[in-house]
Amino acid sequence: MLPILYELHLFGAVRPIGGYGLMVSLGVLATGFLSARAARHAGEDWGAVIACIGYATIPSFLGAGALFYLVELARSGFDWSEALSHGPGLVFYGAVPGAVLGTYYAARWLRVPWWKMVDLSVPAIAVGHALGRVGCLLGGCCFGAEWHGPWSVTATDPISPMAHPSVPRHPVQLYEALGLVAIALAFAATPLDAKWMGAPGSGRRIAIYAIVYGALRFVVEGFRGDGVRGVFFGGLLSTSQLVSIGVIALGVIGVLRARRLEEAALRPDAAPTAG
Repeated sequence: MLPILYELHLFGAVRPIGGYGLMVSLGVLATGFLSARAARHAGEDWGAVIACIGYATIPSFLGAGALFYLVELARSGFDWSEALSHGPGLVFYGAVPGAVLGTYYAARWLRVPWWKMVDLSVPAIAVGHALGRVGCLLGGCCFGAEWHGPWSVTATDPISPMAHPSVPRHPVQLYEALGLVAIALAFAATPLDAKWMGAPGSGRRIAIYAIVYGALRFVVEGFRGDGVRGVFFGGLLSTSQLVSIGVIALGVIGVLRARRLEEAALRPDAAPTAG
């Protein structure tokens, strides 16, 4: 594990460059670049798409941090001092509402078709998230349960939460990263005119992604070993597994919504819709 990749010495001060922070930054850049590329190929304003992602960055981090503290607050029996003592931290699912709100209002302001932008950005979102999960492995957070299998990993750096105790563990961060890369490749390889996926703008692509990612996250969580993520019902389900169930349900609702919109658009008396 590499929680600290490099130390910069500037103006008499030491500035550590963390593996987690670097990979999250690369993930944001990758998401912006690939989303802009997809928008350009679809004939949309790729510069405006980059701006939408930029506007979503701060609310995404705020949401991820807020959910982390909410989980800690619940785990500590609503003891604020105890909850704050475990921070700072980020929970991916908390970033989703911030990203949705940030991009939605930015898209309205910049006159970007939001549903189309989100549908086109699915591979980019998956790639950016995968890079963030690699950052989790470097930083030693979101770690797996003890496991002495052939591809187990052992953290030894005392800065890494994964090193307490320093035992072989499931590389769950890589499990999720590889799953996300597979999802990104599958969506990227699917033609935009694939009937079962729906045309970009219907919302079906992002809904299907929510279902697939929710299932991936639910399964991967079963191999984790960090109690900080929050567990409920006697350890039966984690916070992210509970959220995953909700995300899958929202994805199913999104698919049904897209189907209704497509059926309505095919009716002879359907009014034209704005693109």
